[in-house]
Amino acid sequence: MPSPTRPSLPPAALSWLVGSEPVSVLALGCSPGMIGRLTALGHGVLAVDADPARVARTASTYRGDEHVMTVVGRPDELPLQPCVAQVVLVQGRLRPQPSGPAIRQHAAHGQISRCLQAGGWVAGWQIVRDDTVPWVRRLITLMRRTDPDAMSGGASADHEDLLASKYFPRIERRDFRLWVPITRADLVEMVTSQLGVSRMDERSRRQLVEDANQIFDSAARISELRLPYQLRCWQAHVDHHELTQPISFSDGALVIPI
Repeated sequence: MPSPTRPSLPPAALSWLVGSEPVSVLALGCSPGMIGRLTALGHGVLAVDADPARVARTASTYRGDEHVMTVVGRPDELPLQPCVAQVVLVQGRLRPQPSGPAIRQHAAHGQISRCLQAGGWVAGWQIVRDDTVPWVRRLITLMRRTDPDAMSGGASADHEDLLASKYFPRIERRDFRLWVPITRADLVEMVTSQLGVSRMDERSRRQLVEDANQIFDSAARISELRLPYQLRCWQAHVDHHELTQPISFSDGALVIPI
């Protein structure tokens, strides 16, 4: 889908994910842009990614910023001390380094739990297009004339294992509605960029564009049409009692039984 139609995380959603007060955030696989939004809100950020190249780009972007630290590490082998963050923010699925072995999901959940402070949580989100709107359904039908899989991106199960993990027994969820402006040119590009359009004859291609314009004209209010999305946010609150080597505190000191 062309970039003009990709929604971004609104401020209210980010505030819900990490809290309204500045805290220490372990940003796991987060983009430099997201890290910048976190520091702008006053959060201290420990950015961890399994891809050394991504870490290098983030380090270069925030060189000299005392609020950002960068570390190369797999989610299932986090090279961090226990209780380093109040919030772990996960952007997208848990990724290994390029060409590396798959992430051991259970181990990653334990590692995330170990890195959280008591009372902390891991948070994430996904953005799903709302296909219940009538004009969107008409658009999908049109696009699938040339590509049967067009606009098929729905909810993913990237974090379902984490949300079912014993380390995070309490889950909170909140949905936000997003409306992303889309121009006539955006709509036509979405349709004509589909697989198979290049193989259509000129007459069929013109008819496709005409049909897309008709959808735009019938749905647009004044001069703006908006593509609807659901932003599904979640928080999974940690329970350190489930760790094989539980974390406890005694007289203010960290104790990790061995």
